[in-house]
Amino acid sequence: MAPNHMSGILALPRWDPANPTAYRYDPANYNAADYAAFKAARQAFGQQQLKTAQARSKEVAKEANKAIKQTISDEQKKQGPTRSEIQKAAKAGKTLYANTPSTCFASLSWRKGVATAEFYRGGAIVYDYEMSLDEFLDWAQDESLGEFFNAEIRD
Repeated sequence: MAPNHMSGILALPRWDPANPTAYRYDPANYNAADYAAFKAARQAFGQQQLKTAQARSKEVAKEANKAIKQTISDEQKKQGPTRSEIQKAAKAGKTLYANTPSTCFASLSWRKGVATAEFYRGGAIVYDYEMSLDEFLDWAQDESLGEFFNAEIRD
């Protein structure tokens, strides 16, 4: 005798309105009104899931924007003081130092109209050059301190 497969299908529970996400099709007990109610409940459930996902998406976007703004702010702080802050420090008589990496200069500083350049080669060779603060800042902010020195400072 062949097994009766339909007995297992017929044993499946019908749609339960308390659980709108599951519907078992039962051809012997198909009810069009139940299936329509299931479809409506499933659509409402899907719309609720969509709203939840959209709300989370907005939260994630806000978090990402906040993180990006913080990173930009941190990077701007790393770039050092502004030109007006440097001018205030110079007026207060402080020594200013160039922080541009150089293979030519061991150090480069400026105080009260005099730039002091210490060269790497030849021992501790130090030269002083009279120049304005703006001239020094142009030198200190150049990509290559040595190339700027050769082109603009050296006589």
